[in-house]
Parts: sequence; structure tokens; C-alpha cells
Amino acid sequence: MSRAKVIFVTDPMCSWCWGMAPDIERARRDGAAEFDFDCVLGGINVGSSHPVSDFARARLADVWRRVVSVTQAEFGEGLPRGDFVYNSVPACLAVEAMRELEGAAPFDFLHRLQTRFFVDGVDVGKESVLMREAVAAGANAERFAAAFQSPATMARVRAGFEIAKAFGTSALPSVQIEIDGKRGLVAGGYVDSPTLLESVRGHLRRLAAT
Repeated sequence: MSRAKVIFVTDPMCSWCWGMAPDIERARRDGAAEFDFDCVLGGINVGSSHPVSDFARARLADVWRRVVSVTQAEFGEGLPRGDFVYNSVPACLAVEAMRELEGAAPFDFLHRLQTRFFVDGVDVGKESVLMREAVAAGANAERFAAAFQSPATMARVRAGFEIAKAFGTSALPSVQIEIDGKRGLVAGGYVDSPTLLESVRGHLRRLAAT
């Protein structure tokens, strides 16, 4: 059996994914000797083109309160003001573009966008904002723009959305495991890092016993 890869199905604009972000980082640190780690972007409101209504803002504020009660995550004052469209496709494209530039799973840039959105209230759905954040994170502006606008990047992002759905992971975040090219679902929804790692180890023990 080859070395297992733990894959987090997440999104830069997913509230519960932000709540789980510290546990993802702890799992990556504590499990580094045992597993490889990667992320797949699940997509939030990918077909939306209308500004968020006052009712939707109030509903999301309630979701944030529940995330805080479970995870103690830090949130700012609320969603970006004005005609904010809650659609994570541009942010997902930016994260995937950063993967291409860095040649590695883009956890740092994902976390950067999450922080800017949930804590600072910045609209990370705007291309100008994503360009600014990418450059601030060390990316070359021209190379990032080319990767961001590439049809190949969009294809990878859309494929990630489909992978998330195929494993029943429309409710983000979730955790998959990949071994010898085959994937399985380990956890759906928020889970803390010790439970996450033990679930992965248990999955591997069951596979070894078959």
C-alpha cells in the first residue's frame, strides 16, 4: 500500500471550512510524518450572480454564530458591504492558480483568502482583490493573471466541484483519503484534528485487514 494522501474538500468562502482551518493546519503538522496532504475546492453558490439580500445576510450571521460556538473561530463584522455576490468561483480560481505557480497544495493562500473574507470583510470574489492578494503573497502578477484566466485552471476547478459532489461532500468541509489512486470519504462536516487523524488511521487499518 502506498503512502496515503489526506484531501480536504474546502472552499475560501465556506463558513465551516473557516471554522475548521486551525484543525486542518494542526492535522497537517501532526500527521506530516504519516500522510501527504492536499485540498480540493468544493464551490459555494457557484451559479449565483445576484447580490446577497438582507434576509440572506441575517441567515449567514446565524450560521457564523453557530460556527463560533463550536470552533471558536474568529469572525469580523460581517459580509462585505454593498452589492456583494456570494459566489466562490473567482476565489477558487485564484487558489488553483496559486497551486500552478507554487507547484504545491495552496494551503497558505487558501488560508489568506479565508482570513481576508471572514475576518476583514473583504470581497474575495473580485478579480482586482484576488490579484492584489496574490501579489502580496509573493506571486508574479503576470503569471498569476495568466493562470487565473486560463481555461485549464477553470477546468480543474470545475472538476474539483464534481469530485466533491461525487463523494457526497456538498456540505463542506469534508475529508477524503486517496491510496493507490482510489479515494474514499473519511469524514463529512466539521471534525477536530485528533478525531480527523484517528479516523484516517482507522480507515487505513480497515483497508489493511481486508
